[in-house]
Amino acid sequence: MKSIWMRLALAFMAVSACGILISTVLSIKEMDYHFSLYVNDVNQKHQQDLLNMLGEELQRGQGWNERIFLKLEAASQMLGLRISLYDQNQKRIITFGKSVITETSVKEERIPIQENGTTLGYLNIQYDNTTAMSLEEHFRIAHTNAMQWTMLALLLFVCMGSIFIAKRMSKPLVAMSDAAVAVTKGDLSVRVVIPQGKDELSGLVQTFNNLVQNLQKQESLRKRLTSDIAHELRTPLNTLLAQTEGMLDGIWEATPEHLEATRSEVLRLIRIVSDLDQVIQAEAGAMTISQDVINVSDVAKSVVDSMTASFHQKGITITGHMIKNGLIQGDTQRLAQVFSNLITNSLKHTLRGGEVTVSVERKGQIIEAKVIDNGTGIPAEDLPFVFERFYRGDPSRNREKGGTGLGLTIVKGIVEAHQGEIFIESEIGKGTIVTMKFPVKQGNLIL
Repeated sequence: MKSIWMRLALAFMAVSACGILISTVLSIKEMDYHFSLYVNDVNQKHQQDLLNMLGEELQRGQGWNERIFLKLEAASQMLGLRISLYDQNQKRIITFGKSVITETSVKEERIPIQENGTTLGYLNIQYDNTTAMSLEEHFRIAHTNAMQWTMLALLLFVCMGSIFIAKRMSKPLVAMSDAAVAVTKGDLSVRVVIPQGKDELSGLVQTFNNLVQNLQKQESLRKRLTSDIAHELRTPLNTLLAQTEGMLDGIWEATPEHLEATRSEVLRLIRIVSDLDQVIQAEAGAMTISQDVINVSDVAKSVVDSMTASFHQKGITITGHMIKNGLIQGDTQRLAQVFSNLITNSLKHTLRGGEVTVSVERKGQIIEAKVIDNGTGIPAEDLPFVFERFYRGDPSRNREKGGTGLGLTIVKGIVEAHQGEIFIESEIGKGTIVTMKFPVKQGNLIL
């Protein structure tokens, strides 16, 4: 199988060679044609010059004298011509130059020498193949040879240039091919050097690198997801196993307290599975969302009211600032789940004496809802990953404060299912701001 650079080089060579051959042939043909015209023009000029010279000499009234013969002989020797002179009766007077054209000698073209309408004689001119014609042929051969050598030099240059250019152009493609083979074998760390310039090839290489990088990221997330799911399920399952074996071995009695502990672990498993199901639906875009006209302010206020007691118990102030009507199209229960999750996170991460603010306002054609706290904050290195599944910035994976790590993933899925956007800003020791933006319900005014 031929490599791509070889096929490119052969294609370049074929196209260039055809162009060079065609241009060379056309150049030779054009040169021959115009040189033939030039030779004919020269011959016509020689003929006319001889006729003019003879006419001038004959005007002197001295007839065919020695002076005319000397001039014709000089012209014959200098121009390589065979000149025959005839009188008025077409009787040959004299011939200068050797006879070399036997084919045309059978039928000679006799040119009349006229003066004032009177024919004074006839002139026949034949061209010497061994002199004048050989110069013409020599020029043509020299020109043809020059064109052929030029053609060969150009073909050699084209071959070398085609190979160089083809190798350079195909180098990123070959590198991507090798990298693709490595990727199929599981090596997602490979990257292709981006060629210089901003053309389609460099864009293709950049896209390939981004693709491999995304695959590497997804593979890392997949492994992490598998590990996190196993981690999340292992603890409640081990607890259930220990409690069940204890009851079977008679170590534990099936008292209401022991059964309640078992029930709580089962509920934890159900919650994890339910959260996973919601995450899968959100990421697949299959989450069921009602298309009712709802007031974001009413949803946020109801969640704040229901959680006020928990905040007071912990010594944290929670306040709400909502516009009168914040109408969007969506699902009340799903949106309440969003606010509940975000406010609960603020409650977990805000210290006693802190403050949490929930606001809803309109900005143009957008309803903007915010949950603001002055809690512990999120490290800058964790912010890009807070919406990922099972992600918790706490290395100890404390479930009391960190939960399953699926809450924000679900929140993001619900917000996006409402055609909205969600952003998180945070700074350690200063708190966190979660901003959600929803499109205004068309045809409704917010007062």
